[in-house]
Amino acid sequence: MCEVKLSKVAFAYDRDNVLNDISLTVNQGDFTAVVGPNGAGKSTIIKIIAGILSPTDGTVSVGGGTVMAARARGLISYVPQNYGKNIVGFPATVAEIVKLGIAASPRNKGYTVHTVEHIVNHMLELVGCQELKKRRIGDLSGGQQQRVMVARALAGNPELLLLDEPTSGIDYEASTKIYELLGHLNKSLSVTVIMISHDIDKAISWANKVACINRGLCFYGNSKDFNSTHLGARHLWYYSG
Repeated sequence: MCEVKLSKVAFAYDRDNVLNDISLTVNQGDFTAVVGPNGAGKSTIIKIIAGILSPTDGTVSVGGGTVMAARARGLISYVPQNYGKNIVGFPATVAEIVKLGIAASPRNKGYTVHTVEHIVNHMLELVGCQELKKRRIGDLSGGQQQRVMVARALAGNPELLLLDEPTSGIDYEASTKIYELLGHLNKSLSVTVIMISHDIDKAISWANKVACINRGLCFYGNSKDFNSTHLGARHLWYYSG
């Protein structure tokens, strides 16, 4: 069970406190949308769960152990913001990008060439990009690149998928497909999803949980209990933590 538990987590860059006293539990199989204003600490908290940053105070556990232990077991995959834009000039095909996800995971050791090809085809089929297999990643649209990055993350066979604004910079139709994909993966494969989103209304229509952050935790609970108009106006943008 890949439960994520944060207890009194705080983080500061030098003397600038970015997060204060964050405590929450994400259960296995949850789809949690992380929302809040710019500078609220959303990316920071995702990076802490991913093990890229260590909290200044408090504790984080994933799968009942430390974040580093979860990473060593290959439980976590992380898709950073605008990942696709950073690889536009990378001379690799879509298939090669997905293979990197297989090679990077400790859960995927000793696979035959045939098995690797099967995984690549299956992951691309899941994200609706199988016909792009031989295309260069830099030649794809933003939405296509994001879906390939999700395929790369899934190729590691994770139990926890972390995404930092996966729909940023892409059009409405492409972003809708990303949400539909994540919803499908969450329900059909029981992959736990924690996703930062700037589109509150769309996020809460797909996620079953919402974490509203503005340095402190403004709200954490069921998405149906999160009223984006009421909480957004009165708490989301002005909560000081």
